Amino acid sequence: MRQDQVIGHTAGPSAGQASRGEVLIVEDTAASLKLLSDLLTGAGYYVRQAPNGELALWTAQSRPPELILLDVRMPGMDGYEVCRRLKAMPGLLDVPVIFLSAQHDTDDKLRGFALGGVDFIAKPFQAEEILARTDAQVRLRRAQQALAAERAHLEERVMQRTAELAAVAMSLEAEVGLRRANEDALRLAGQVFAATRDAIVITDAAGNMVAVNPAFTRITGYTADEAMGQPVTMLRTAQGGNAYGSMVQAINASGHWSGEMTAHRKGGGMYTGLLSVSTVQSADGAIENFIVAFIDMTERKAEQHLIDFLSYHDALTGLPNRTQARSRFDELLAACGPDQCVAVLCLDLDRFKSINDSYGAAIGDEALKTVARFLRSCVREGDMVSRHGGDEFLVMVADDLQCSVTTAMAETILNGLRRDFPVEGHAVALTTSIGIATAPADGATLDELVQHAEMALFRAKDLGRDGYAFYTEGMDADVRRRLALQSQLRGAVARGEFSVHYQPQVCLRTGRMTGAEALLRWHNVVLGQVPPGQFIPVAEEYGLINSIGVWVLDTVCQQIRAWQDQGLGDVRVAVNLSGSQFGHADTVPLVEETLARHGVPPSCLGIEITEGCVMGDPDKSVGALRRLKAIGVGISLDDFGTGYSSLAYLKRFPIDVLKIDKSFVDDVAHAASDAAIALSVISLAHNLNMRVVAEGVETPEQARFLASHGCDAMQGYLYSRPLTAADFTSLLRHPRSLDLDQE
Repeated sequence: MRQDQVIGHTAGPSAGQASRGEVLIVEDTAASLKLLSDLLTGAGYYVRQAPNGELALWTAQSRPPELILLDVRMPGMDGYEVCRRLKAMPGLLDVPVIFLSAQHDTDDKLRGFALGGVDFIAKPFQAEEILARTDAQVRLRRAQQALAAERAHLEERVMQRTAELAAVAMSLEAEVGLRRANEDALRLAGQVFAATRDAIVITDAAGNMVAVNPAFTRITGYTADEAMGQPVTMLRTAQGGNAYGSMVQAINASGHWSGEMTAHRKGGGMYTGLLSVSTVQSADGAIENFIVAFIDMTERKAEQHLIDFLSYHDALTGLPNRTQARSRFDELLAACGPDQCVAVLCLDLDRFKSINDSYGAAIGDEALKTVARFLRSCVREGDMVSRHGGDEFLVMVADDLQCSVTTAMAETILNGLRRDFPVEGHAVALTTSIGIATAPADGATLDELVQHAEMALFRAKDLGRDGYAFYTEGMDADVRRRLALQSQLRGAVARGEFSVHYQPQVCLRTGRMTGAEALLRWHNVVLGQVPPGQFIPVAEEYGLINSIGVWVLDTVCQQIRAWQDQGLGDVRVAVNLSGSQFGHADTVPLVEETLARHGVPPSCLGIEITEGCVMGDPDKSVGALRRLKAIGVGISLDDFGTGYSSLAYLKRFPIDVLKIDKSFVDDVAHAASDAAIALSVISLAHNLNMRVVAEGVETPEQARFLASHGCDAMQGYLYSRPLTAADFTSLLRHPRSLDLDQE
């Protein structure tokens, strides 16, 4: 197979030259490679592709791209090794590299930046983020190249113009000495003088202007008539007296001076020029004229300022970036006394992904700008707020050892963000979690402080979010455990580590089994059996729950079909949807497609959602539930009574079943409060034409109480623990009834 059959192209080189930029995508996953290629090609970029590191190096050497999007995790040579080799090649040293990674580990990011990467983009991709960051890096790359080329061109032009001016000076000197003996040379000098785009001024020995060219008028605004006979100082340069004196001293010493100067235009405004001053001497060495030439560099200066700004600031919010933050941290730490510390607050907006999903990336960007402005208002002069990517911000504070200022600032930030912020006509809630570490106690470098502050941030999230936590040494083990969970979760579906267990649901009137709830179980070769309460929150936080949910739905539908094929009837199974799955636009089509692919009637599938899922955005939830209901699947509201449901919304939800949480069932036969809640749920559900299922029923006494008060069904250890698919199949073949009279 030829190289050009392995490496994907979307257009020829000529098309790449006319595009918005040339991008090399290095990605071993075909779907991701196609997604990125289609996205960037549609946006006007010329895209080249490489499915592995070796081909990436060959492709980049054959013709350096303007930007490389590089996947971190690839078989064989990973993204870090590819980056290291690229940066060792002289022709590819300055090509920017953006890493593509599903990992969010700080150490991985630091390693990528140390190897020369300019940015990280997290998977799953956000199209607007890919395009925005690609555009920023390509523009920055082109601006840097253009500036370098322009600088070289300017140096060449200065040398060329100096030579030309020297020729003019020699011509003028010869003209004075030889009394216009050489008319051809004078005519040539006049043509150069009039045609050049650089401003040229000729003064007499006293500094009065005796000739100016058209470029002088274009740059300064003064006509030749206005300039003639006037002192050159009318240009009103903004140089200080010392700078002017140094220029005069250099001219007297060597007859020449060159450098930058800033002056006023006639109509207002300023311009920056690259200035060259030379003397014209008579035969006896006396100065007869000064020749001043300058180039307008205002636009180039503006481009340089933009490049300098982007090198030290975040392009979206204008906050200092990681580079400037590191420099400021070193300054604060150097000024830190024995009874002082430098506190680093790591802020991560809670569930910010839901804002992008609900309102779009444009509103998300505006929300980040709003947060940036708010954080600036919370800090003192000398403190620093910086953005470290995504929805993560960093605040550095000089404080005493008791961290009194830091604690007060954290409280101010938390309280301020709890209110709704108006963003493009939307009221957006932007709570945050904060992790805090201090130097020198928790580390001597910014990287150490950020790492420890992020550990504290994990702790703040575990405690319920919308709060802050200080780093302690004991957090290290907790965070490592959490990171181990995250690491092992990635690829768990592909490794076949998940299984589905089925807990029977039983009718409390007949005692017969009516269906089951599908419960996810995970056994990992490294971690062993991991409880759902530990791994499901981690999967939700790191965006892994959707792929796991797709696997569960497919597995359950496949099993329902197997039971039908075995003649065991249409078994009804309820599947739990996470909040992110429920809010995803693809969920309803996915459910439809999965049911159709396995030939399962929609009535055999139930969807369980929690109270918190639907109440996050009730109006949006109503629409999603109605679309699911239209398919024909049943809808159950889980954990009812533990959250904050509004009855006004509840009656609008197309729900079939309310489930009473186990926490209310445990003491339902003895505690009046739990009994009252259970009876209220049963009454409410029946009035809204819903069925009621009680969870966690473990004793006959609980079952009899619920049955006597009209509860429709139950699930729990009284009848059966969750069963493997094989054991549940045996129960279907040999069903048994629940005896409510047993003790």
